[in-house]
Amino acid sequence: MGADRSRGPTVDVVPLNDLPPLVFNQVLVGYQAHLREGVRLSPGQVKSAIVWLVDHAVEDLRTVELPAAGTTTTFLRIWQKVLVELEADPETEHTRDQIRMHILNPVYRGKGSVDLRDVHAPWLRHLTQQHVRQLAASGASHTGLALAGYAARWFAMFLRTLPGEGRQPGPVGRAGMTAYLRWLTARAQDTSDYQALSGDDPVREVIAERLLPGLGGTGPLLVTPLRHHQLVKSLRDVLEQGRSWLAEVGAADVHLLGRDTPPRSDRDDTDSELEGRSQDALPEAVFFQLMDPAQLDLLPPGSRRNYIELALRVGRRPWEVRHLEFDCVQWHEVDTEDPDGNVQRRSYPFLAYWMQKVRRRHLLPLHATDVEVISRQQEHLRAEFPQWFDADGRPLSARMLLFPTTRLTRANRRGERPYVEATAGYWLGVWLEQTRLVDEHGNDFDAARVFMYAFRHTYAQVRADAGVPLDVLQALMSHQEPSTTQVYYRVSHPRRVDAVRAIAAKYRFDLSGGRLRPLAPEADLAERIRAGVGSVPVPAGQCQEMNNVRADGHGCPVYYRCFSCKFFTTDFTQLTELRQLRASKTEQLARLEDAYDSVLTPGPLTTAQLELLRQEIAQIDELIGKCEADLESLGTQEHATVDAWLHSKDRFLTVIPVAAVLAGRHRIETPTIDPILLTGQTT
Repeated sequence: MGADRSRGPTVDVVPLNDLPPLVFNQVLVGYQAHLREGVRLSPGQVKSAIVWLVDHAVEDLRTVELPAAGTTTTFLRIWQKVLVELEADPETEHTRDQIRMHILNPVYRGKGSVDLRDVHAPWLRHLTQQHVRQLAASGASHTGLALAGYAARWFAMFLRTLPGEGRQPGPVGRAGMTAYLRWLTARAQDTSDYQALSGDDPVREVIAERLLPGLGGTGPLLVTPLRHHQLVKSLRDVLEQGRSWLAEVGAADVHLLGRDTPPRSDRDDTDSELEGRSQDALPEAVFFQLMDPAQLDLLPPGSRRNYIELALRVGRRPWEVRHLEFDCVQWHEVDTEDPDGNVQRRSYPFLAYWMQKVRRRHLLPLHATDVEVISRQQEHLRAEFPQWFDADGRPLSARMLLFPTTRLTRANRRGERPYVEATAGYWLGVWLEQTRLVDEHGNDFDAARVFMYAFRHTYAQVRADAGVPLDVLQALMSHQEPSTTQVYYRVSHPRRVDAVRAIAAKYRFDLSGGRLRPLAPEADLAERIRAGVGSVPVPAGQCQEMNNVRADGHGCPVYYRCFSCKFFTTDFTQLTELRQLRASKTEQLARLEDAYDSVLTPGPLTTAQLELLRQEIAQIDELIGKCEADLESLGTQEHATVDAWLHSKDRFLTVIPVAAVLAGRHRIETPTIDPILLTGQTT
């Protein structure tokens, strides 16, 4: 900064000589703190702020009343806040009517304050302040501190209805506490009525007068069933901590009992219980709507669209997605062993990310469509912020993020700073306002249940529904204990897949097309279990050969020639696997034909190998045709059930040998199934 008194066009010279000594020092302190935060300062805007101070003859920046808005005084408001906080004392902060959480404990930076300005009763304000101080010292969540303030404000509103407005705790007594419980229950009913009325209904204004007004002018605060429980519980905690103090002032009966706390009213999760999904997991129907390209196109292209779509796909924690590195995709060679013992090596993409919660790195198997989203975001950054890359399109910083904030501050010169935590929630909220979601029953789905962490629960649930074993799902979720993974999904009986298999049991056939003994729909579970004891899964079907069954699928006497074996059975539930198997063998045949007379020597052996593949493909085509014919013969309701399941399976299913990452090798005969939403057909 310069000392030039000129107010001419020289933008980079800031006049300070006209300021009083106190304000001069205050400006320098505020400016220095501003720089330490990594904020990009505009010399012209700083100069305008100084000129405003001079024009208004300000003698103390801490106490001057500044305009609530305006670019000229933006920096002045920031500096004023810095000066006030520099004088703050953590030991006395709790005695204020507006307690700044981050002064009590730095971990609460950016979490706001506990506002007690309308708590008129001195004893209640004192007890609440002490309780907030204790919570902050123990490292409780900022939500707990805020709830203590809300509980005190609601109770203070009730106290104003008593004689003397409850300014002394003694007259309140136990009778006053029970009266408060009835009063708060009435406010909960008012909340229900308020929410049921339309916004232009004049009755809403009448009801709003009986509710606690919001200090920020955002309308009345509501007592929802969950908040009702929280307010009573938090007030009980405040009074319990001050129990001895209340006794000393003759108000020992001002307390709440455990039975006074209303039961915690959680949302109705009947559908999630019946469908076998986690409370926070989105129904499959809702998840498909969110992943619909037409729905995703409502998001602005670039970081916003790519962030939401990738979060839906990979199911990582919000912090982990925000802090993904620019080069977060790694390709690893993985060996897979065929049933005949041949080992094939394939290259799979993995998402490399840092798990802040457990302080370690993790690799997550990806599908090609996931990699496409990441590549799209990388290209977006190259086009939008070319200054962050070299001539070859490589990041100038090894710490550059995949989703850096667009604020071009000094700390973000090379795309190394993430968006703040609330940004993704804001993006999601704006997006959901543009659409109507319906659940699996065709009813409106509450958009409030769609939040960033719900994507992680959904990731686990859809994979559990598709049959991913618990140990593999644990690896995908990167949990230390399987019990942690089980929190993220639910297993119910019967699942939808049971209904499909009950239908398919009537349509099972062998290679010759002969029907196996059908199971009636009314056959109980035990009978179906007994019928399945003598079989083991094989590619695209089941094997009934007892020697193989006794060896748990590892004792095939004919070396897994399933498509020539009389013990092989299948049905239309295997259509996805049959189609995948045909595509694989078709690709293998094409490669061998291309290598004929070059790599492969012409002769009887080569010809036999080619002919064997052609015959297997023809056999698989017959099986696919038979399964499709059976599907067409189903009744309307049965066809809808099976078609929905197959459609889900086609869109979700891909084979990724996750266990090969852990064990080094994985047999294809027991594939790791990882359902991932695809944009086209399965690969």
